[in-house]
Amino acid sequence: MAIFIDTRNKRLIWLKKHSGNKGAHTLKWLKGFIALVVVLVLVLVGSIAFVILGIDPNSYKPELEKLARQNDIELAIEGDLGWSFYPNLAIHAGATSLAGKAAGIPDIHFEQANFTLDWKALLSRSIRLRAITIDGADIRAESAQEAASVAALPGAAASTQKTATTELPFELAIDQLSLTNSRFTLAAPGTPDRVIEQLNFTSSQLNLDGKAFPIDLTFKTTLPEQPTPLSVALDSALTLQLEDQQVALSNATLSLTGYDKLPLTLNFNARYNGQTDALNLDKIEGQLGSAKIKGMVTGQKLTTAPVLAGELSVNNLILKALPFDAPEGFKKAAIQSGFSVSEQAVKLDNLKLSLDDFSLTGGLSLKLDGVRQLDMTLAGNDLTLPASGEGSTNNGNQAALLTPLLAPLALLEGGKGHVELNLKSITSDNIRLGQLHLNLFTNNNILEITDLSGEVFDGKFKATTKVNLQNKTPRITFTKQLVDIDLHQALTTLAEQSDIRGRLTMDFTGASLGDTQEALMANLAGNGKLNVSNLQVDNINVERGYCEMAALVEKQPLANQSWSESTKLKDLQGNFQWREQKITLPAFTTGLGNLAVSGNGIVNLDQQTYNMLINANLQGDRTSETGCIVKSKRIRNRDIPLRCTGSFAENGEGNCLPDKQFINQLLQEKIKEKLFDQFLKPKADTSQPEATENNQETTPEEPADIKEQVIDTLLKGIFR
Repeated sequence: MAIFIDTRNKRLIWLKKHSGNKGAHTLKWLKGFIALVVVLVLVLVGSIAFVILGIDPNSYKPELEKLARQNDIELAIEGDLGWSFYPNLAIHAGATSLAGKAAGIPDIHFEQANFTLDWKALLSRSIRLRAITIDGADIRAESAQEAASVAALPGAAASTQKTATTELPFELAIDQLSLTNSRFTLAAPGTPDRVIEQLNFTSSQLNLDGKAFPIDLTFKTTLPEQPTPLSVALDSALTLQLEDQQVALSNATLSLTGYDKLPLTLNFNARYNGQTDALNLDKIEGQLGSAKIKGMVTGQKLTTAPVLAGELSVNNLILKALPFDAPEGFKKAAIQSGFSVSEQAVKLDNLKLSLDDFSLTGGLSLKLDGVRQLDMTLAGNDLTLPASGEGSTNNGNQAALLTPLLAPLALLEGGKGHVELNLKSITSDNIRLGQLHLNLFTNNNILEITDLSGEVFDGKFKATTKVNLQNKTPRITFTKQLVDIDLHQALTTLAEQSDIRGRLTMDFTGASLGDTQEALMANLAGNGKLNVSNLQVDNINVERGYCEMAALVEKQPLANQSWSESTKLKDLQGNFQWREQKITLPAFTTGLGNLAVSGNGIVNLDQQTYNMLINANLQGDRTSETGCIVKSKRIRNRDIPLRCTGSFAENGEGNCLPDKQFINQLLQEKIKEKLFDQFLKPKADTSQPEATENNQETTPEEPADIKEQVIDTLLKGIFR
């Protein structure tokens, strides 16, 4: 047996000659073994001393770079190579760069690397790396394959490979791996670079025998639109089984910090099976700020067609701590759901969402392949939205609160969808909708609400709507039905002031177009019919206006009596039209006391004014039990027009006066009679008693046509 050094090929040669004396005495064998060990130690020490002191390791650079090129790897050793013998046998490499696109190796540059050899392995006739330490690495990957090569580093370091390039067996099995002060960049085409900085990774006792060994990973990164760096730390025990292709993390702790009010800490176990391409995450427990997190996740076909399923719950989430705008007026939230996510479908089961005292339950399924389809059913209790004051941004936040209900519709891309929502009540700005039900369908960019119903203002409402989104400008048609609505409560809430009381029942059919609320209101047009029971107008008294007009005609002063500041009318019925923010009532009927009332009018929503022509017809000699007595038959049983105008805006006023045109007409008739009696009427027989309005009125003879023409001509001149 002999050992010598081949200085030409720079390798150790081990020669062994076999002895034929197999039956030697035990004592001789023991003495020979001890001598052999002593000789081996002396030879090894001498050989290493010769190599370290007699050979410059930098002379290996050309051969190492050539060997790398033969394996499609570009290697450039810019720094010095060196050895060390004490306290450990190690190889030191200075600044080095390598890349291997064909082999899936990313661009790597490091400032320094140390490779520590295992003395014991050398004594057992093998070369084994005890530790690798790399400092100041800058790794740049341009594909997922290259990134995976970096992620697989611990597994590669734990593998065992033997080579026949030398007579001594060579094992690439690293006990300890350390990466410090490093940087990793994923530069995928078409997307911004994803950078991981201050990357540190350490691991020890690496193996592929299924025995757990510790790993510790920390780094910092910046998320899109988030200037504050996010710090990530992972501490776990890693298990690798090469033959079964299994990787497991046990007692893993993942922490994310960077958001001052929202740190994340997760504890979990994970197992990946490479043969079935399946992932299991269980015993997930953690904390997101003040929120508690629990759940489990399973994954299938991760490298081909990923499918994730599991359960997740987040409780006691403080909304003001979130890094984005949350709905104002709510303090905390909680969510719990089972889920299934794939490239073909998204499904949520047993969904439970709560905002303070409001709770929502239901489920969702979204089909993504082919013609997309959505089916969502939700039910909740009482939801109270915070009131929005002038200049407040609450309206936008309230819209953000309801956005999740409509967000899945945006994913349909012209597909089919169905949303059904039931709420016990929803209150916003003092408007309460009770027993709210929404049934919505969408297909090929046509949205149809087949039922939107509930309770409002002590009555009920029901509406249907169809929105056509196929054109650039959306078009909408709808029907609306109101039943027994409290008018005073409604107008007081909506217009902040109302002089009208009663119970409204209405049917309305309309259409509009536009992509904003203002445009829809401006273009709204429709027809409807209405009925108002127990109608009362607070700021005018129609009966008083009628009596004042009657007193004017009779030339009698109006009796001094107390008049109410309101008018109570019988049921009002009529049709109406809505055009250009004006509501036109071409004909309506109502009444008060012995007055039958009909009329027409216009309500200007833009200017918040009204202009009504009311025809009052007295059927009898008294307007009502508390009204006035009308003696003149000239205005009884005849339509007497009153013009009512006013504003329903804040501090608006109104009045109801006799129509000017009608007054002129009455005066014309009166003057015509006076002129006729004075100049054209034959003198009456003085023997007959004079007729008065208190007695029976006499019917005057009809004047001749020529006389009427003369009088009309005269009156036209006077009143012109």
